[in-house]
Amino acid sequence: MDKAQLKRALHIAAAILVVVLAIGLYKAKTDAARTETHVRQLQTQIGETEAELRGLRAAIAAQESPGRIEAMSEEQLDLAVGGQSSALPESAIGETLPSPRRAQRP
Repeated sequence: MDKAQLKRALHIAAAILVVVLAIGLYKAKTDAARTETHVRQLQTQIGETEAELRGLRAAIAAQESPGRIEAMSEEQLDLAVGGQSSALPESAIGETLPSPRRAQRP
């Protein structure tokens, strides 16, 4: 191979390398843009899910509120918190609870 053919082959190889590098750069930029779009979609989805979670936690707190539970117990079970129906009369305390015993010493 003479010098002119070698030079021509190197020019062709360099041109092919430039084309391959340009295609690779275009593909990398396209993939980066696609990934960035996907990341934005995921961030939006995360924000929506967090907002939904806050709403569900607020709903749970409302369902567990003592006032709501007291109102439901009064409406559905006819029970009043601290009402006379749940307290023992003073005379029944001695019957319900055993009297204290003295500890015997050995």
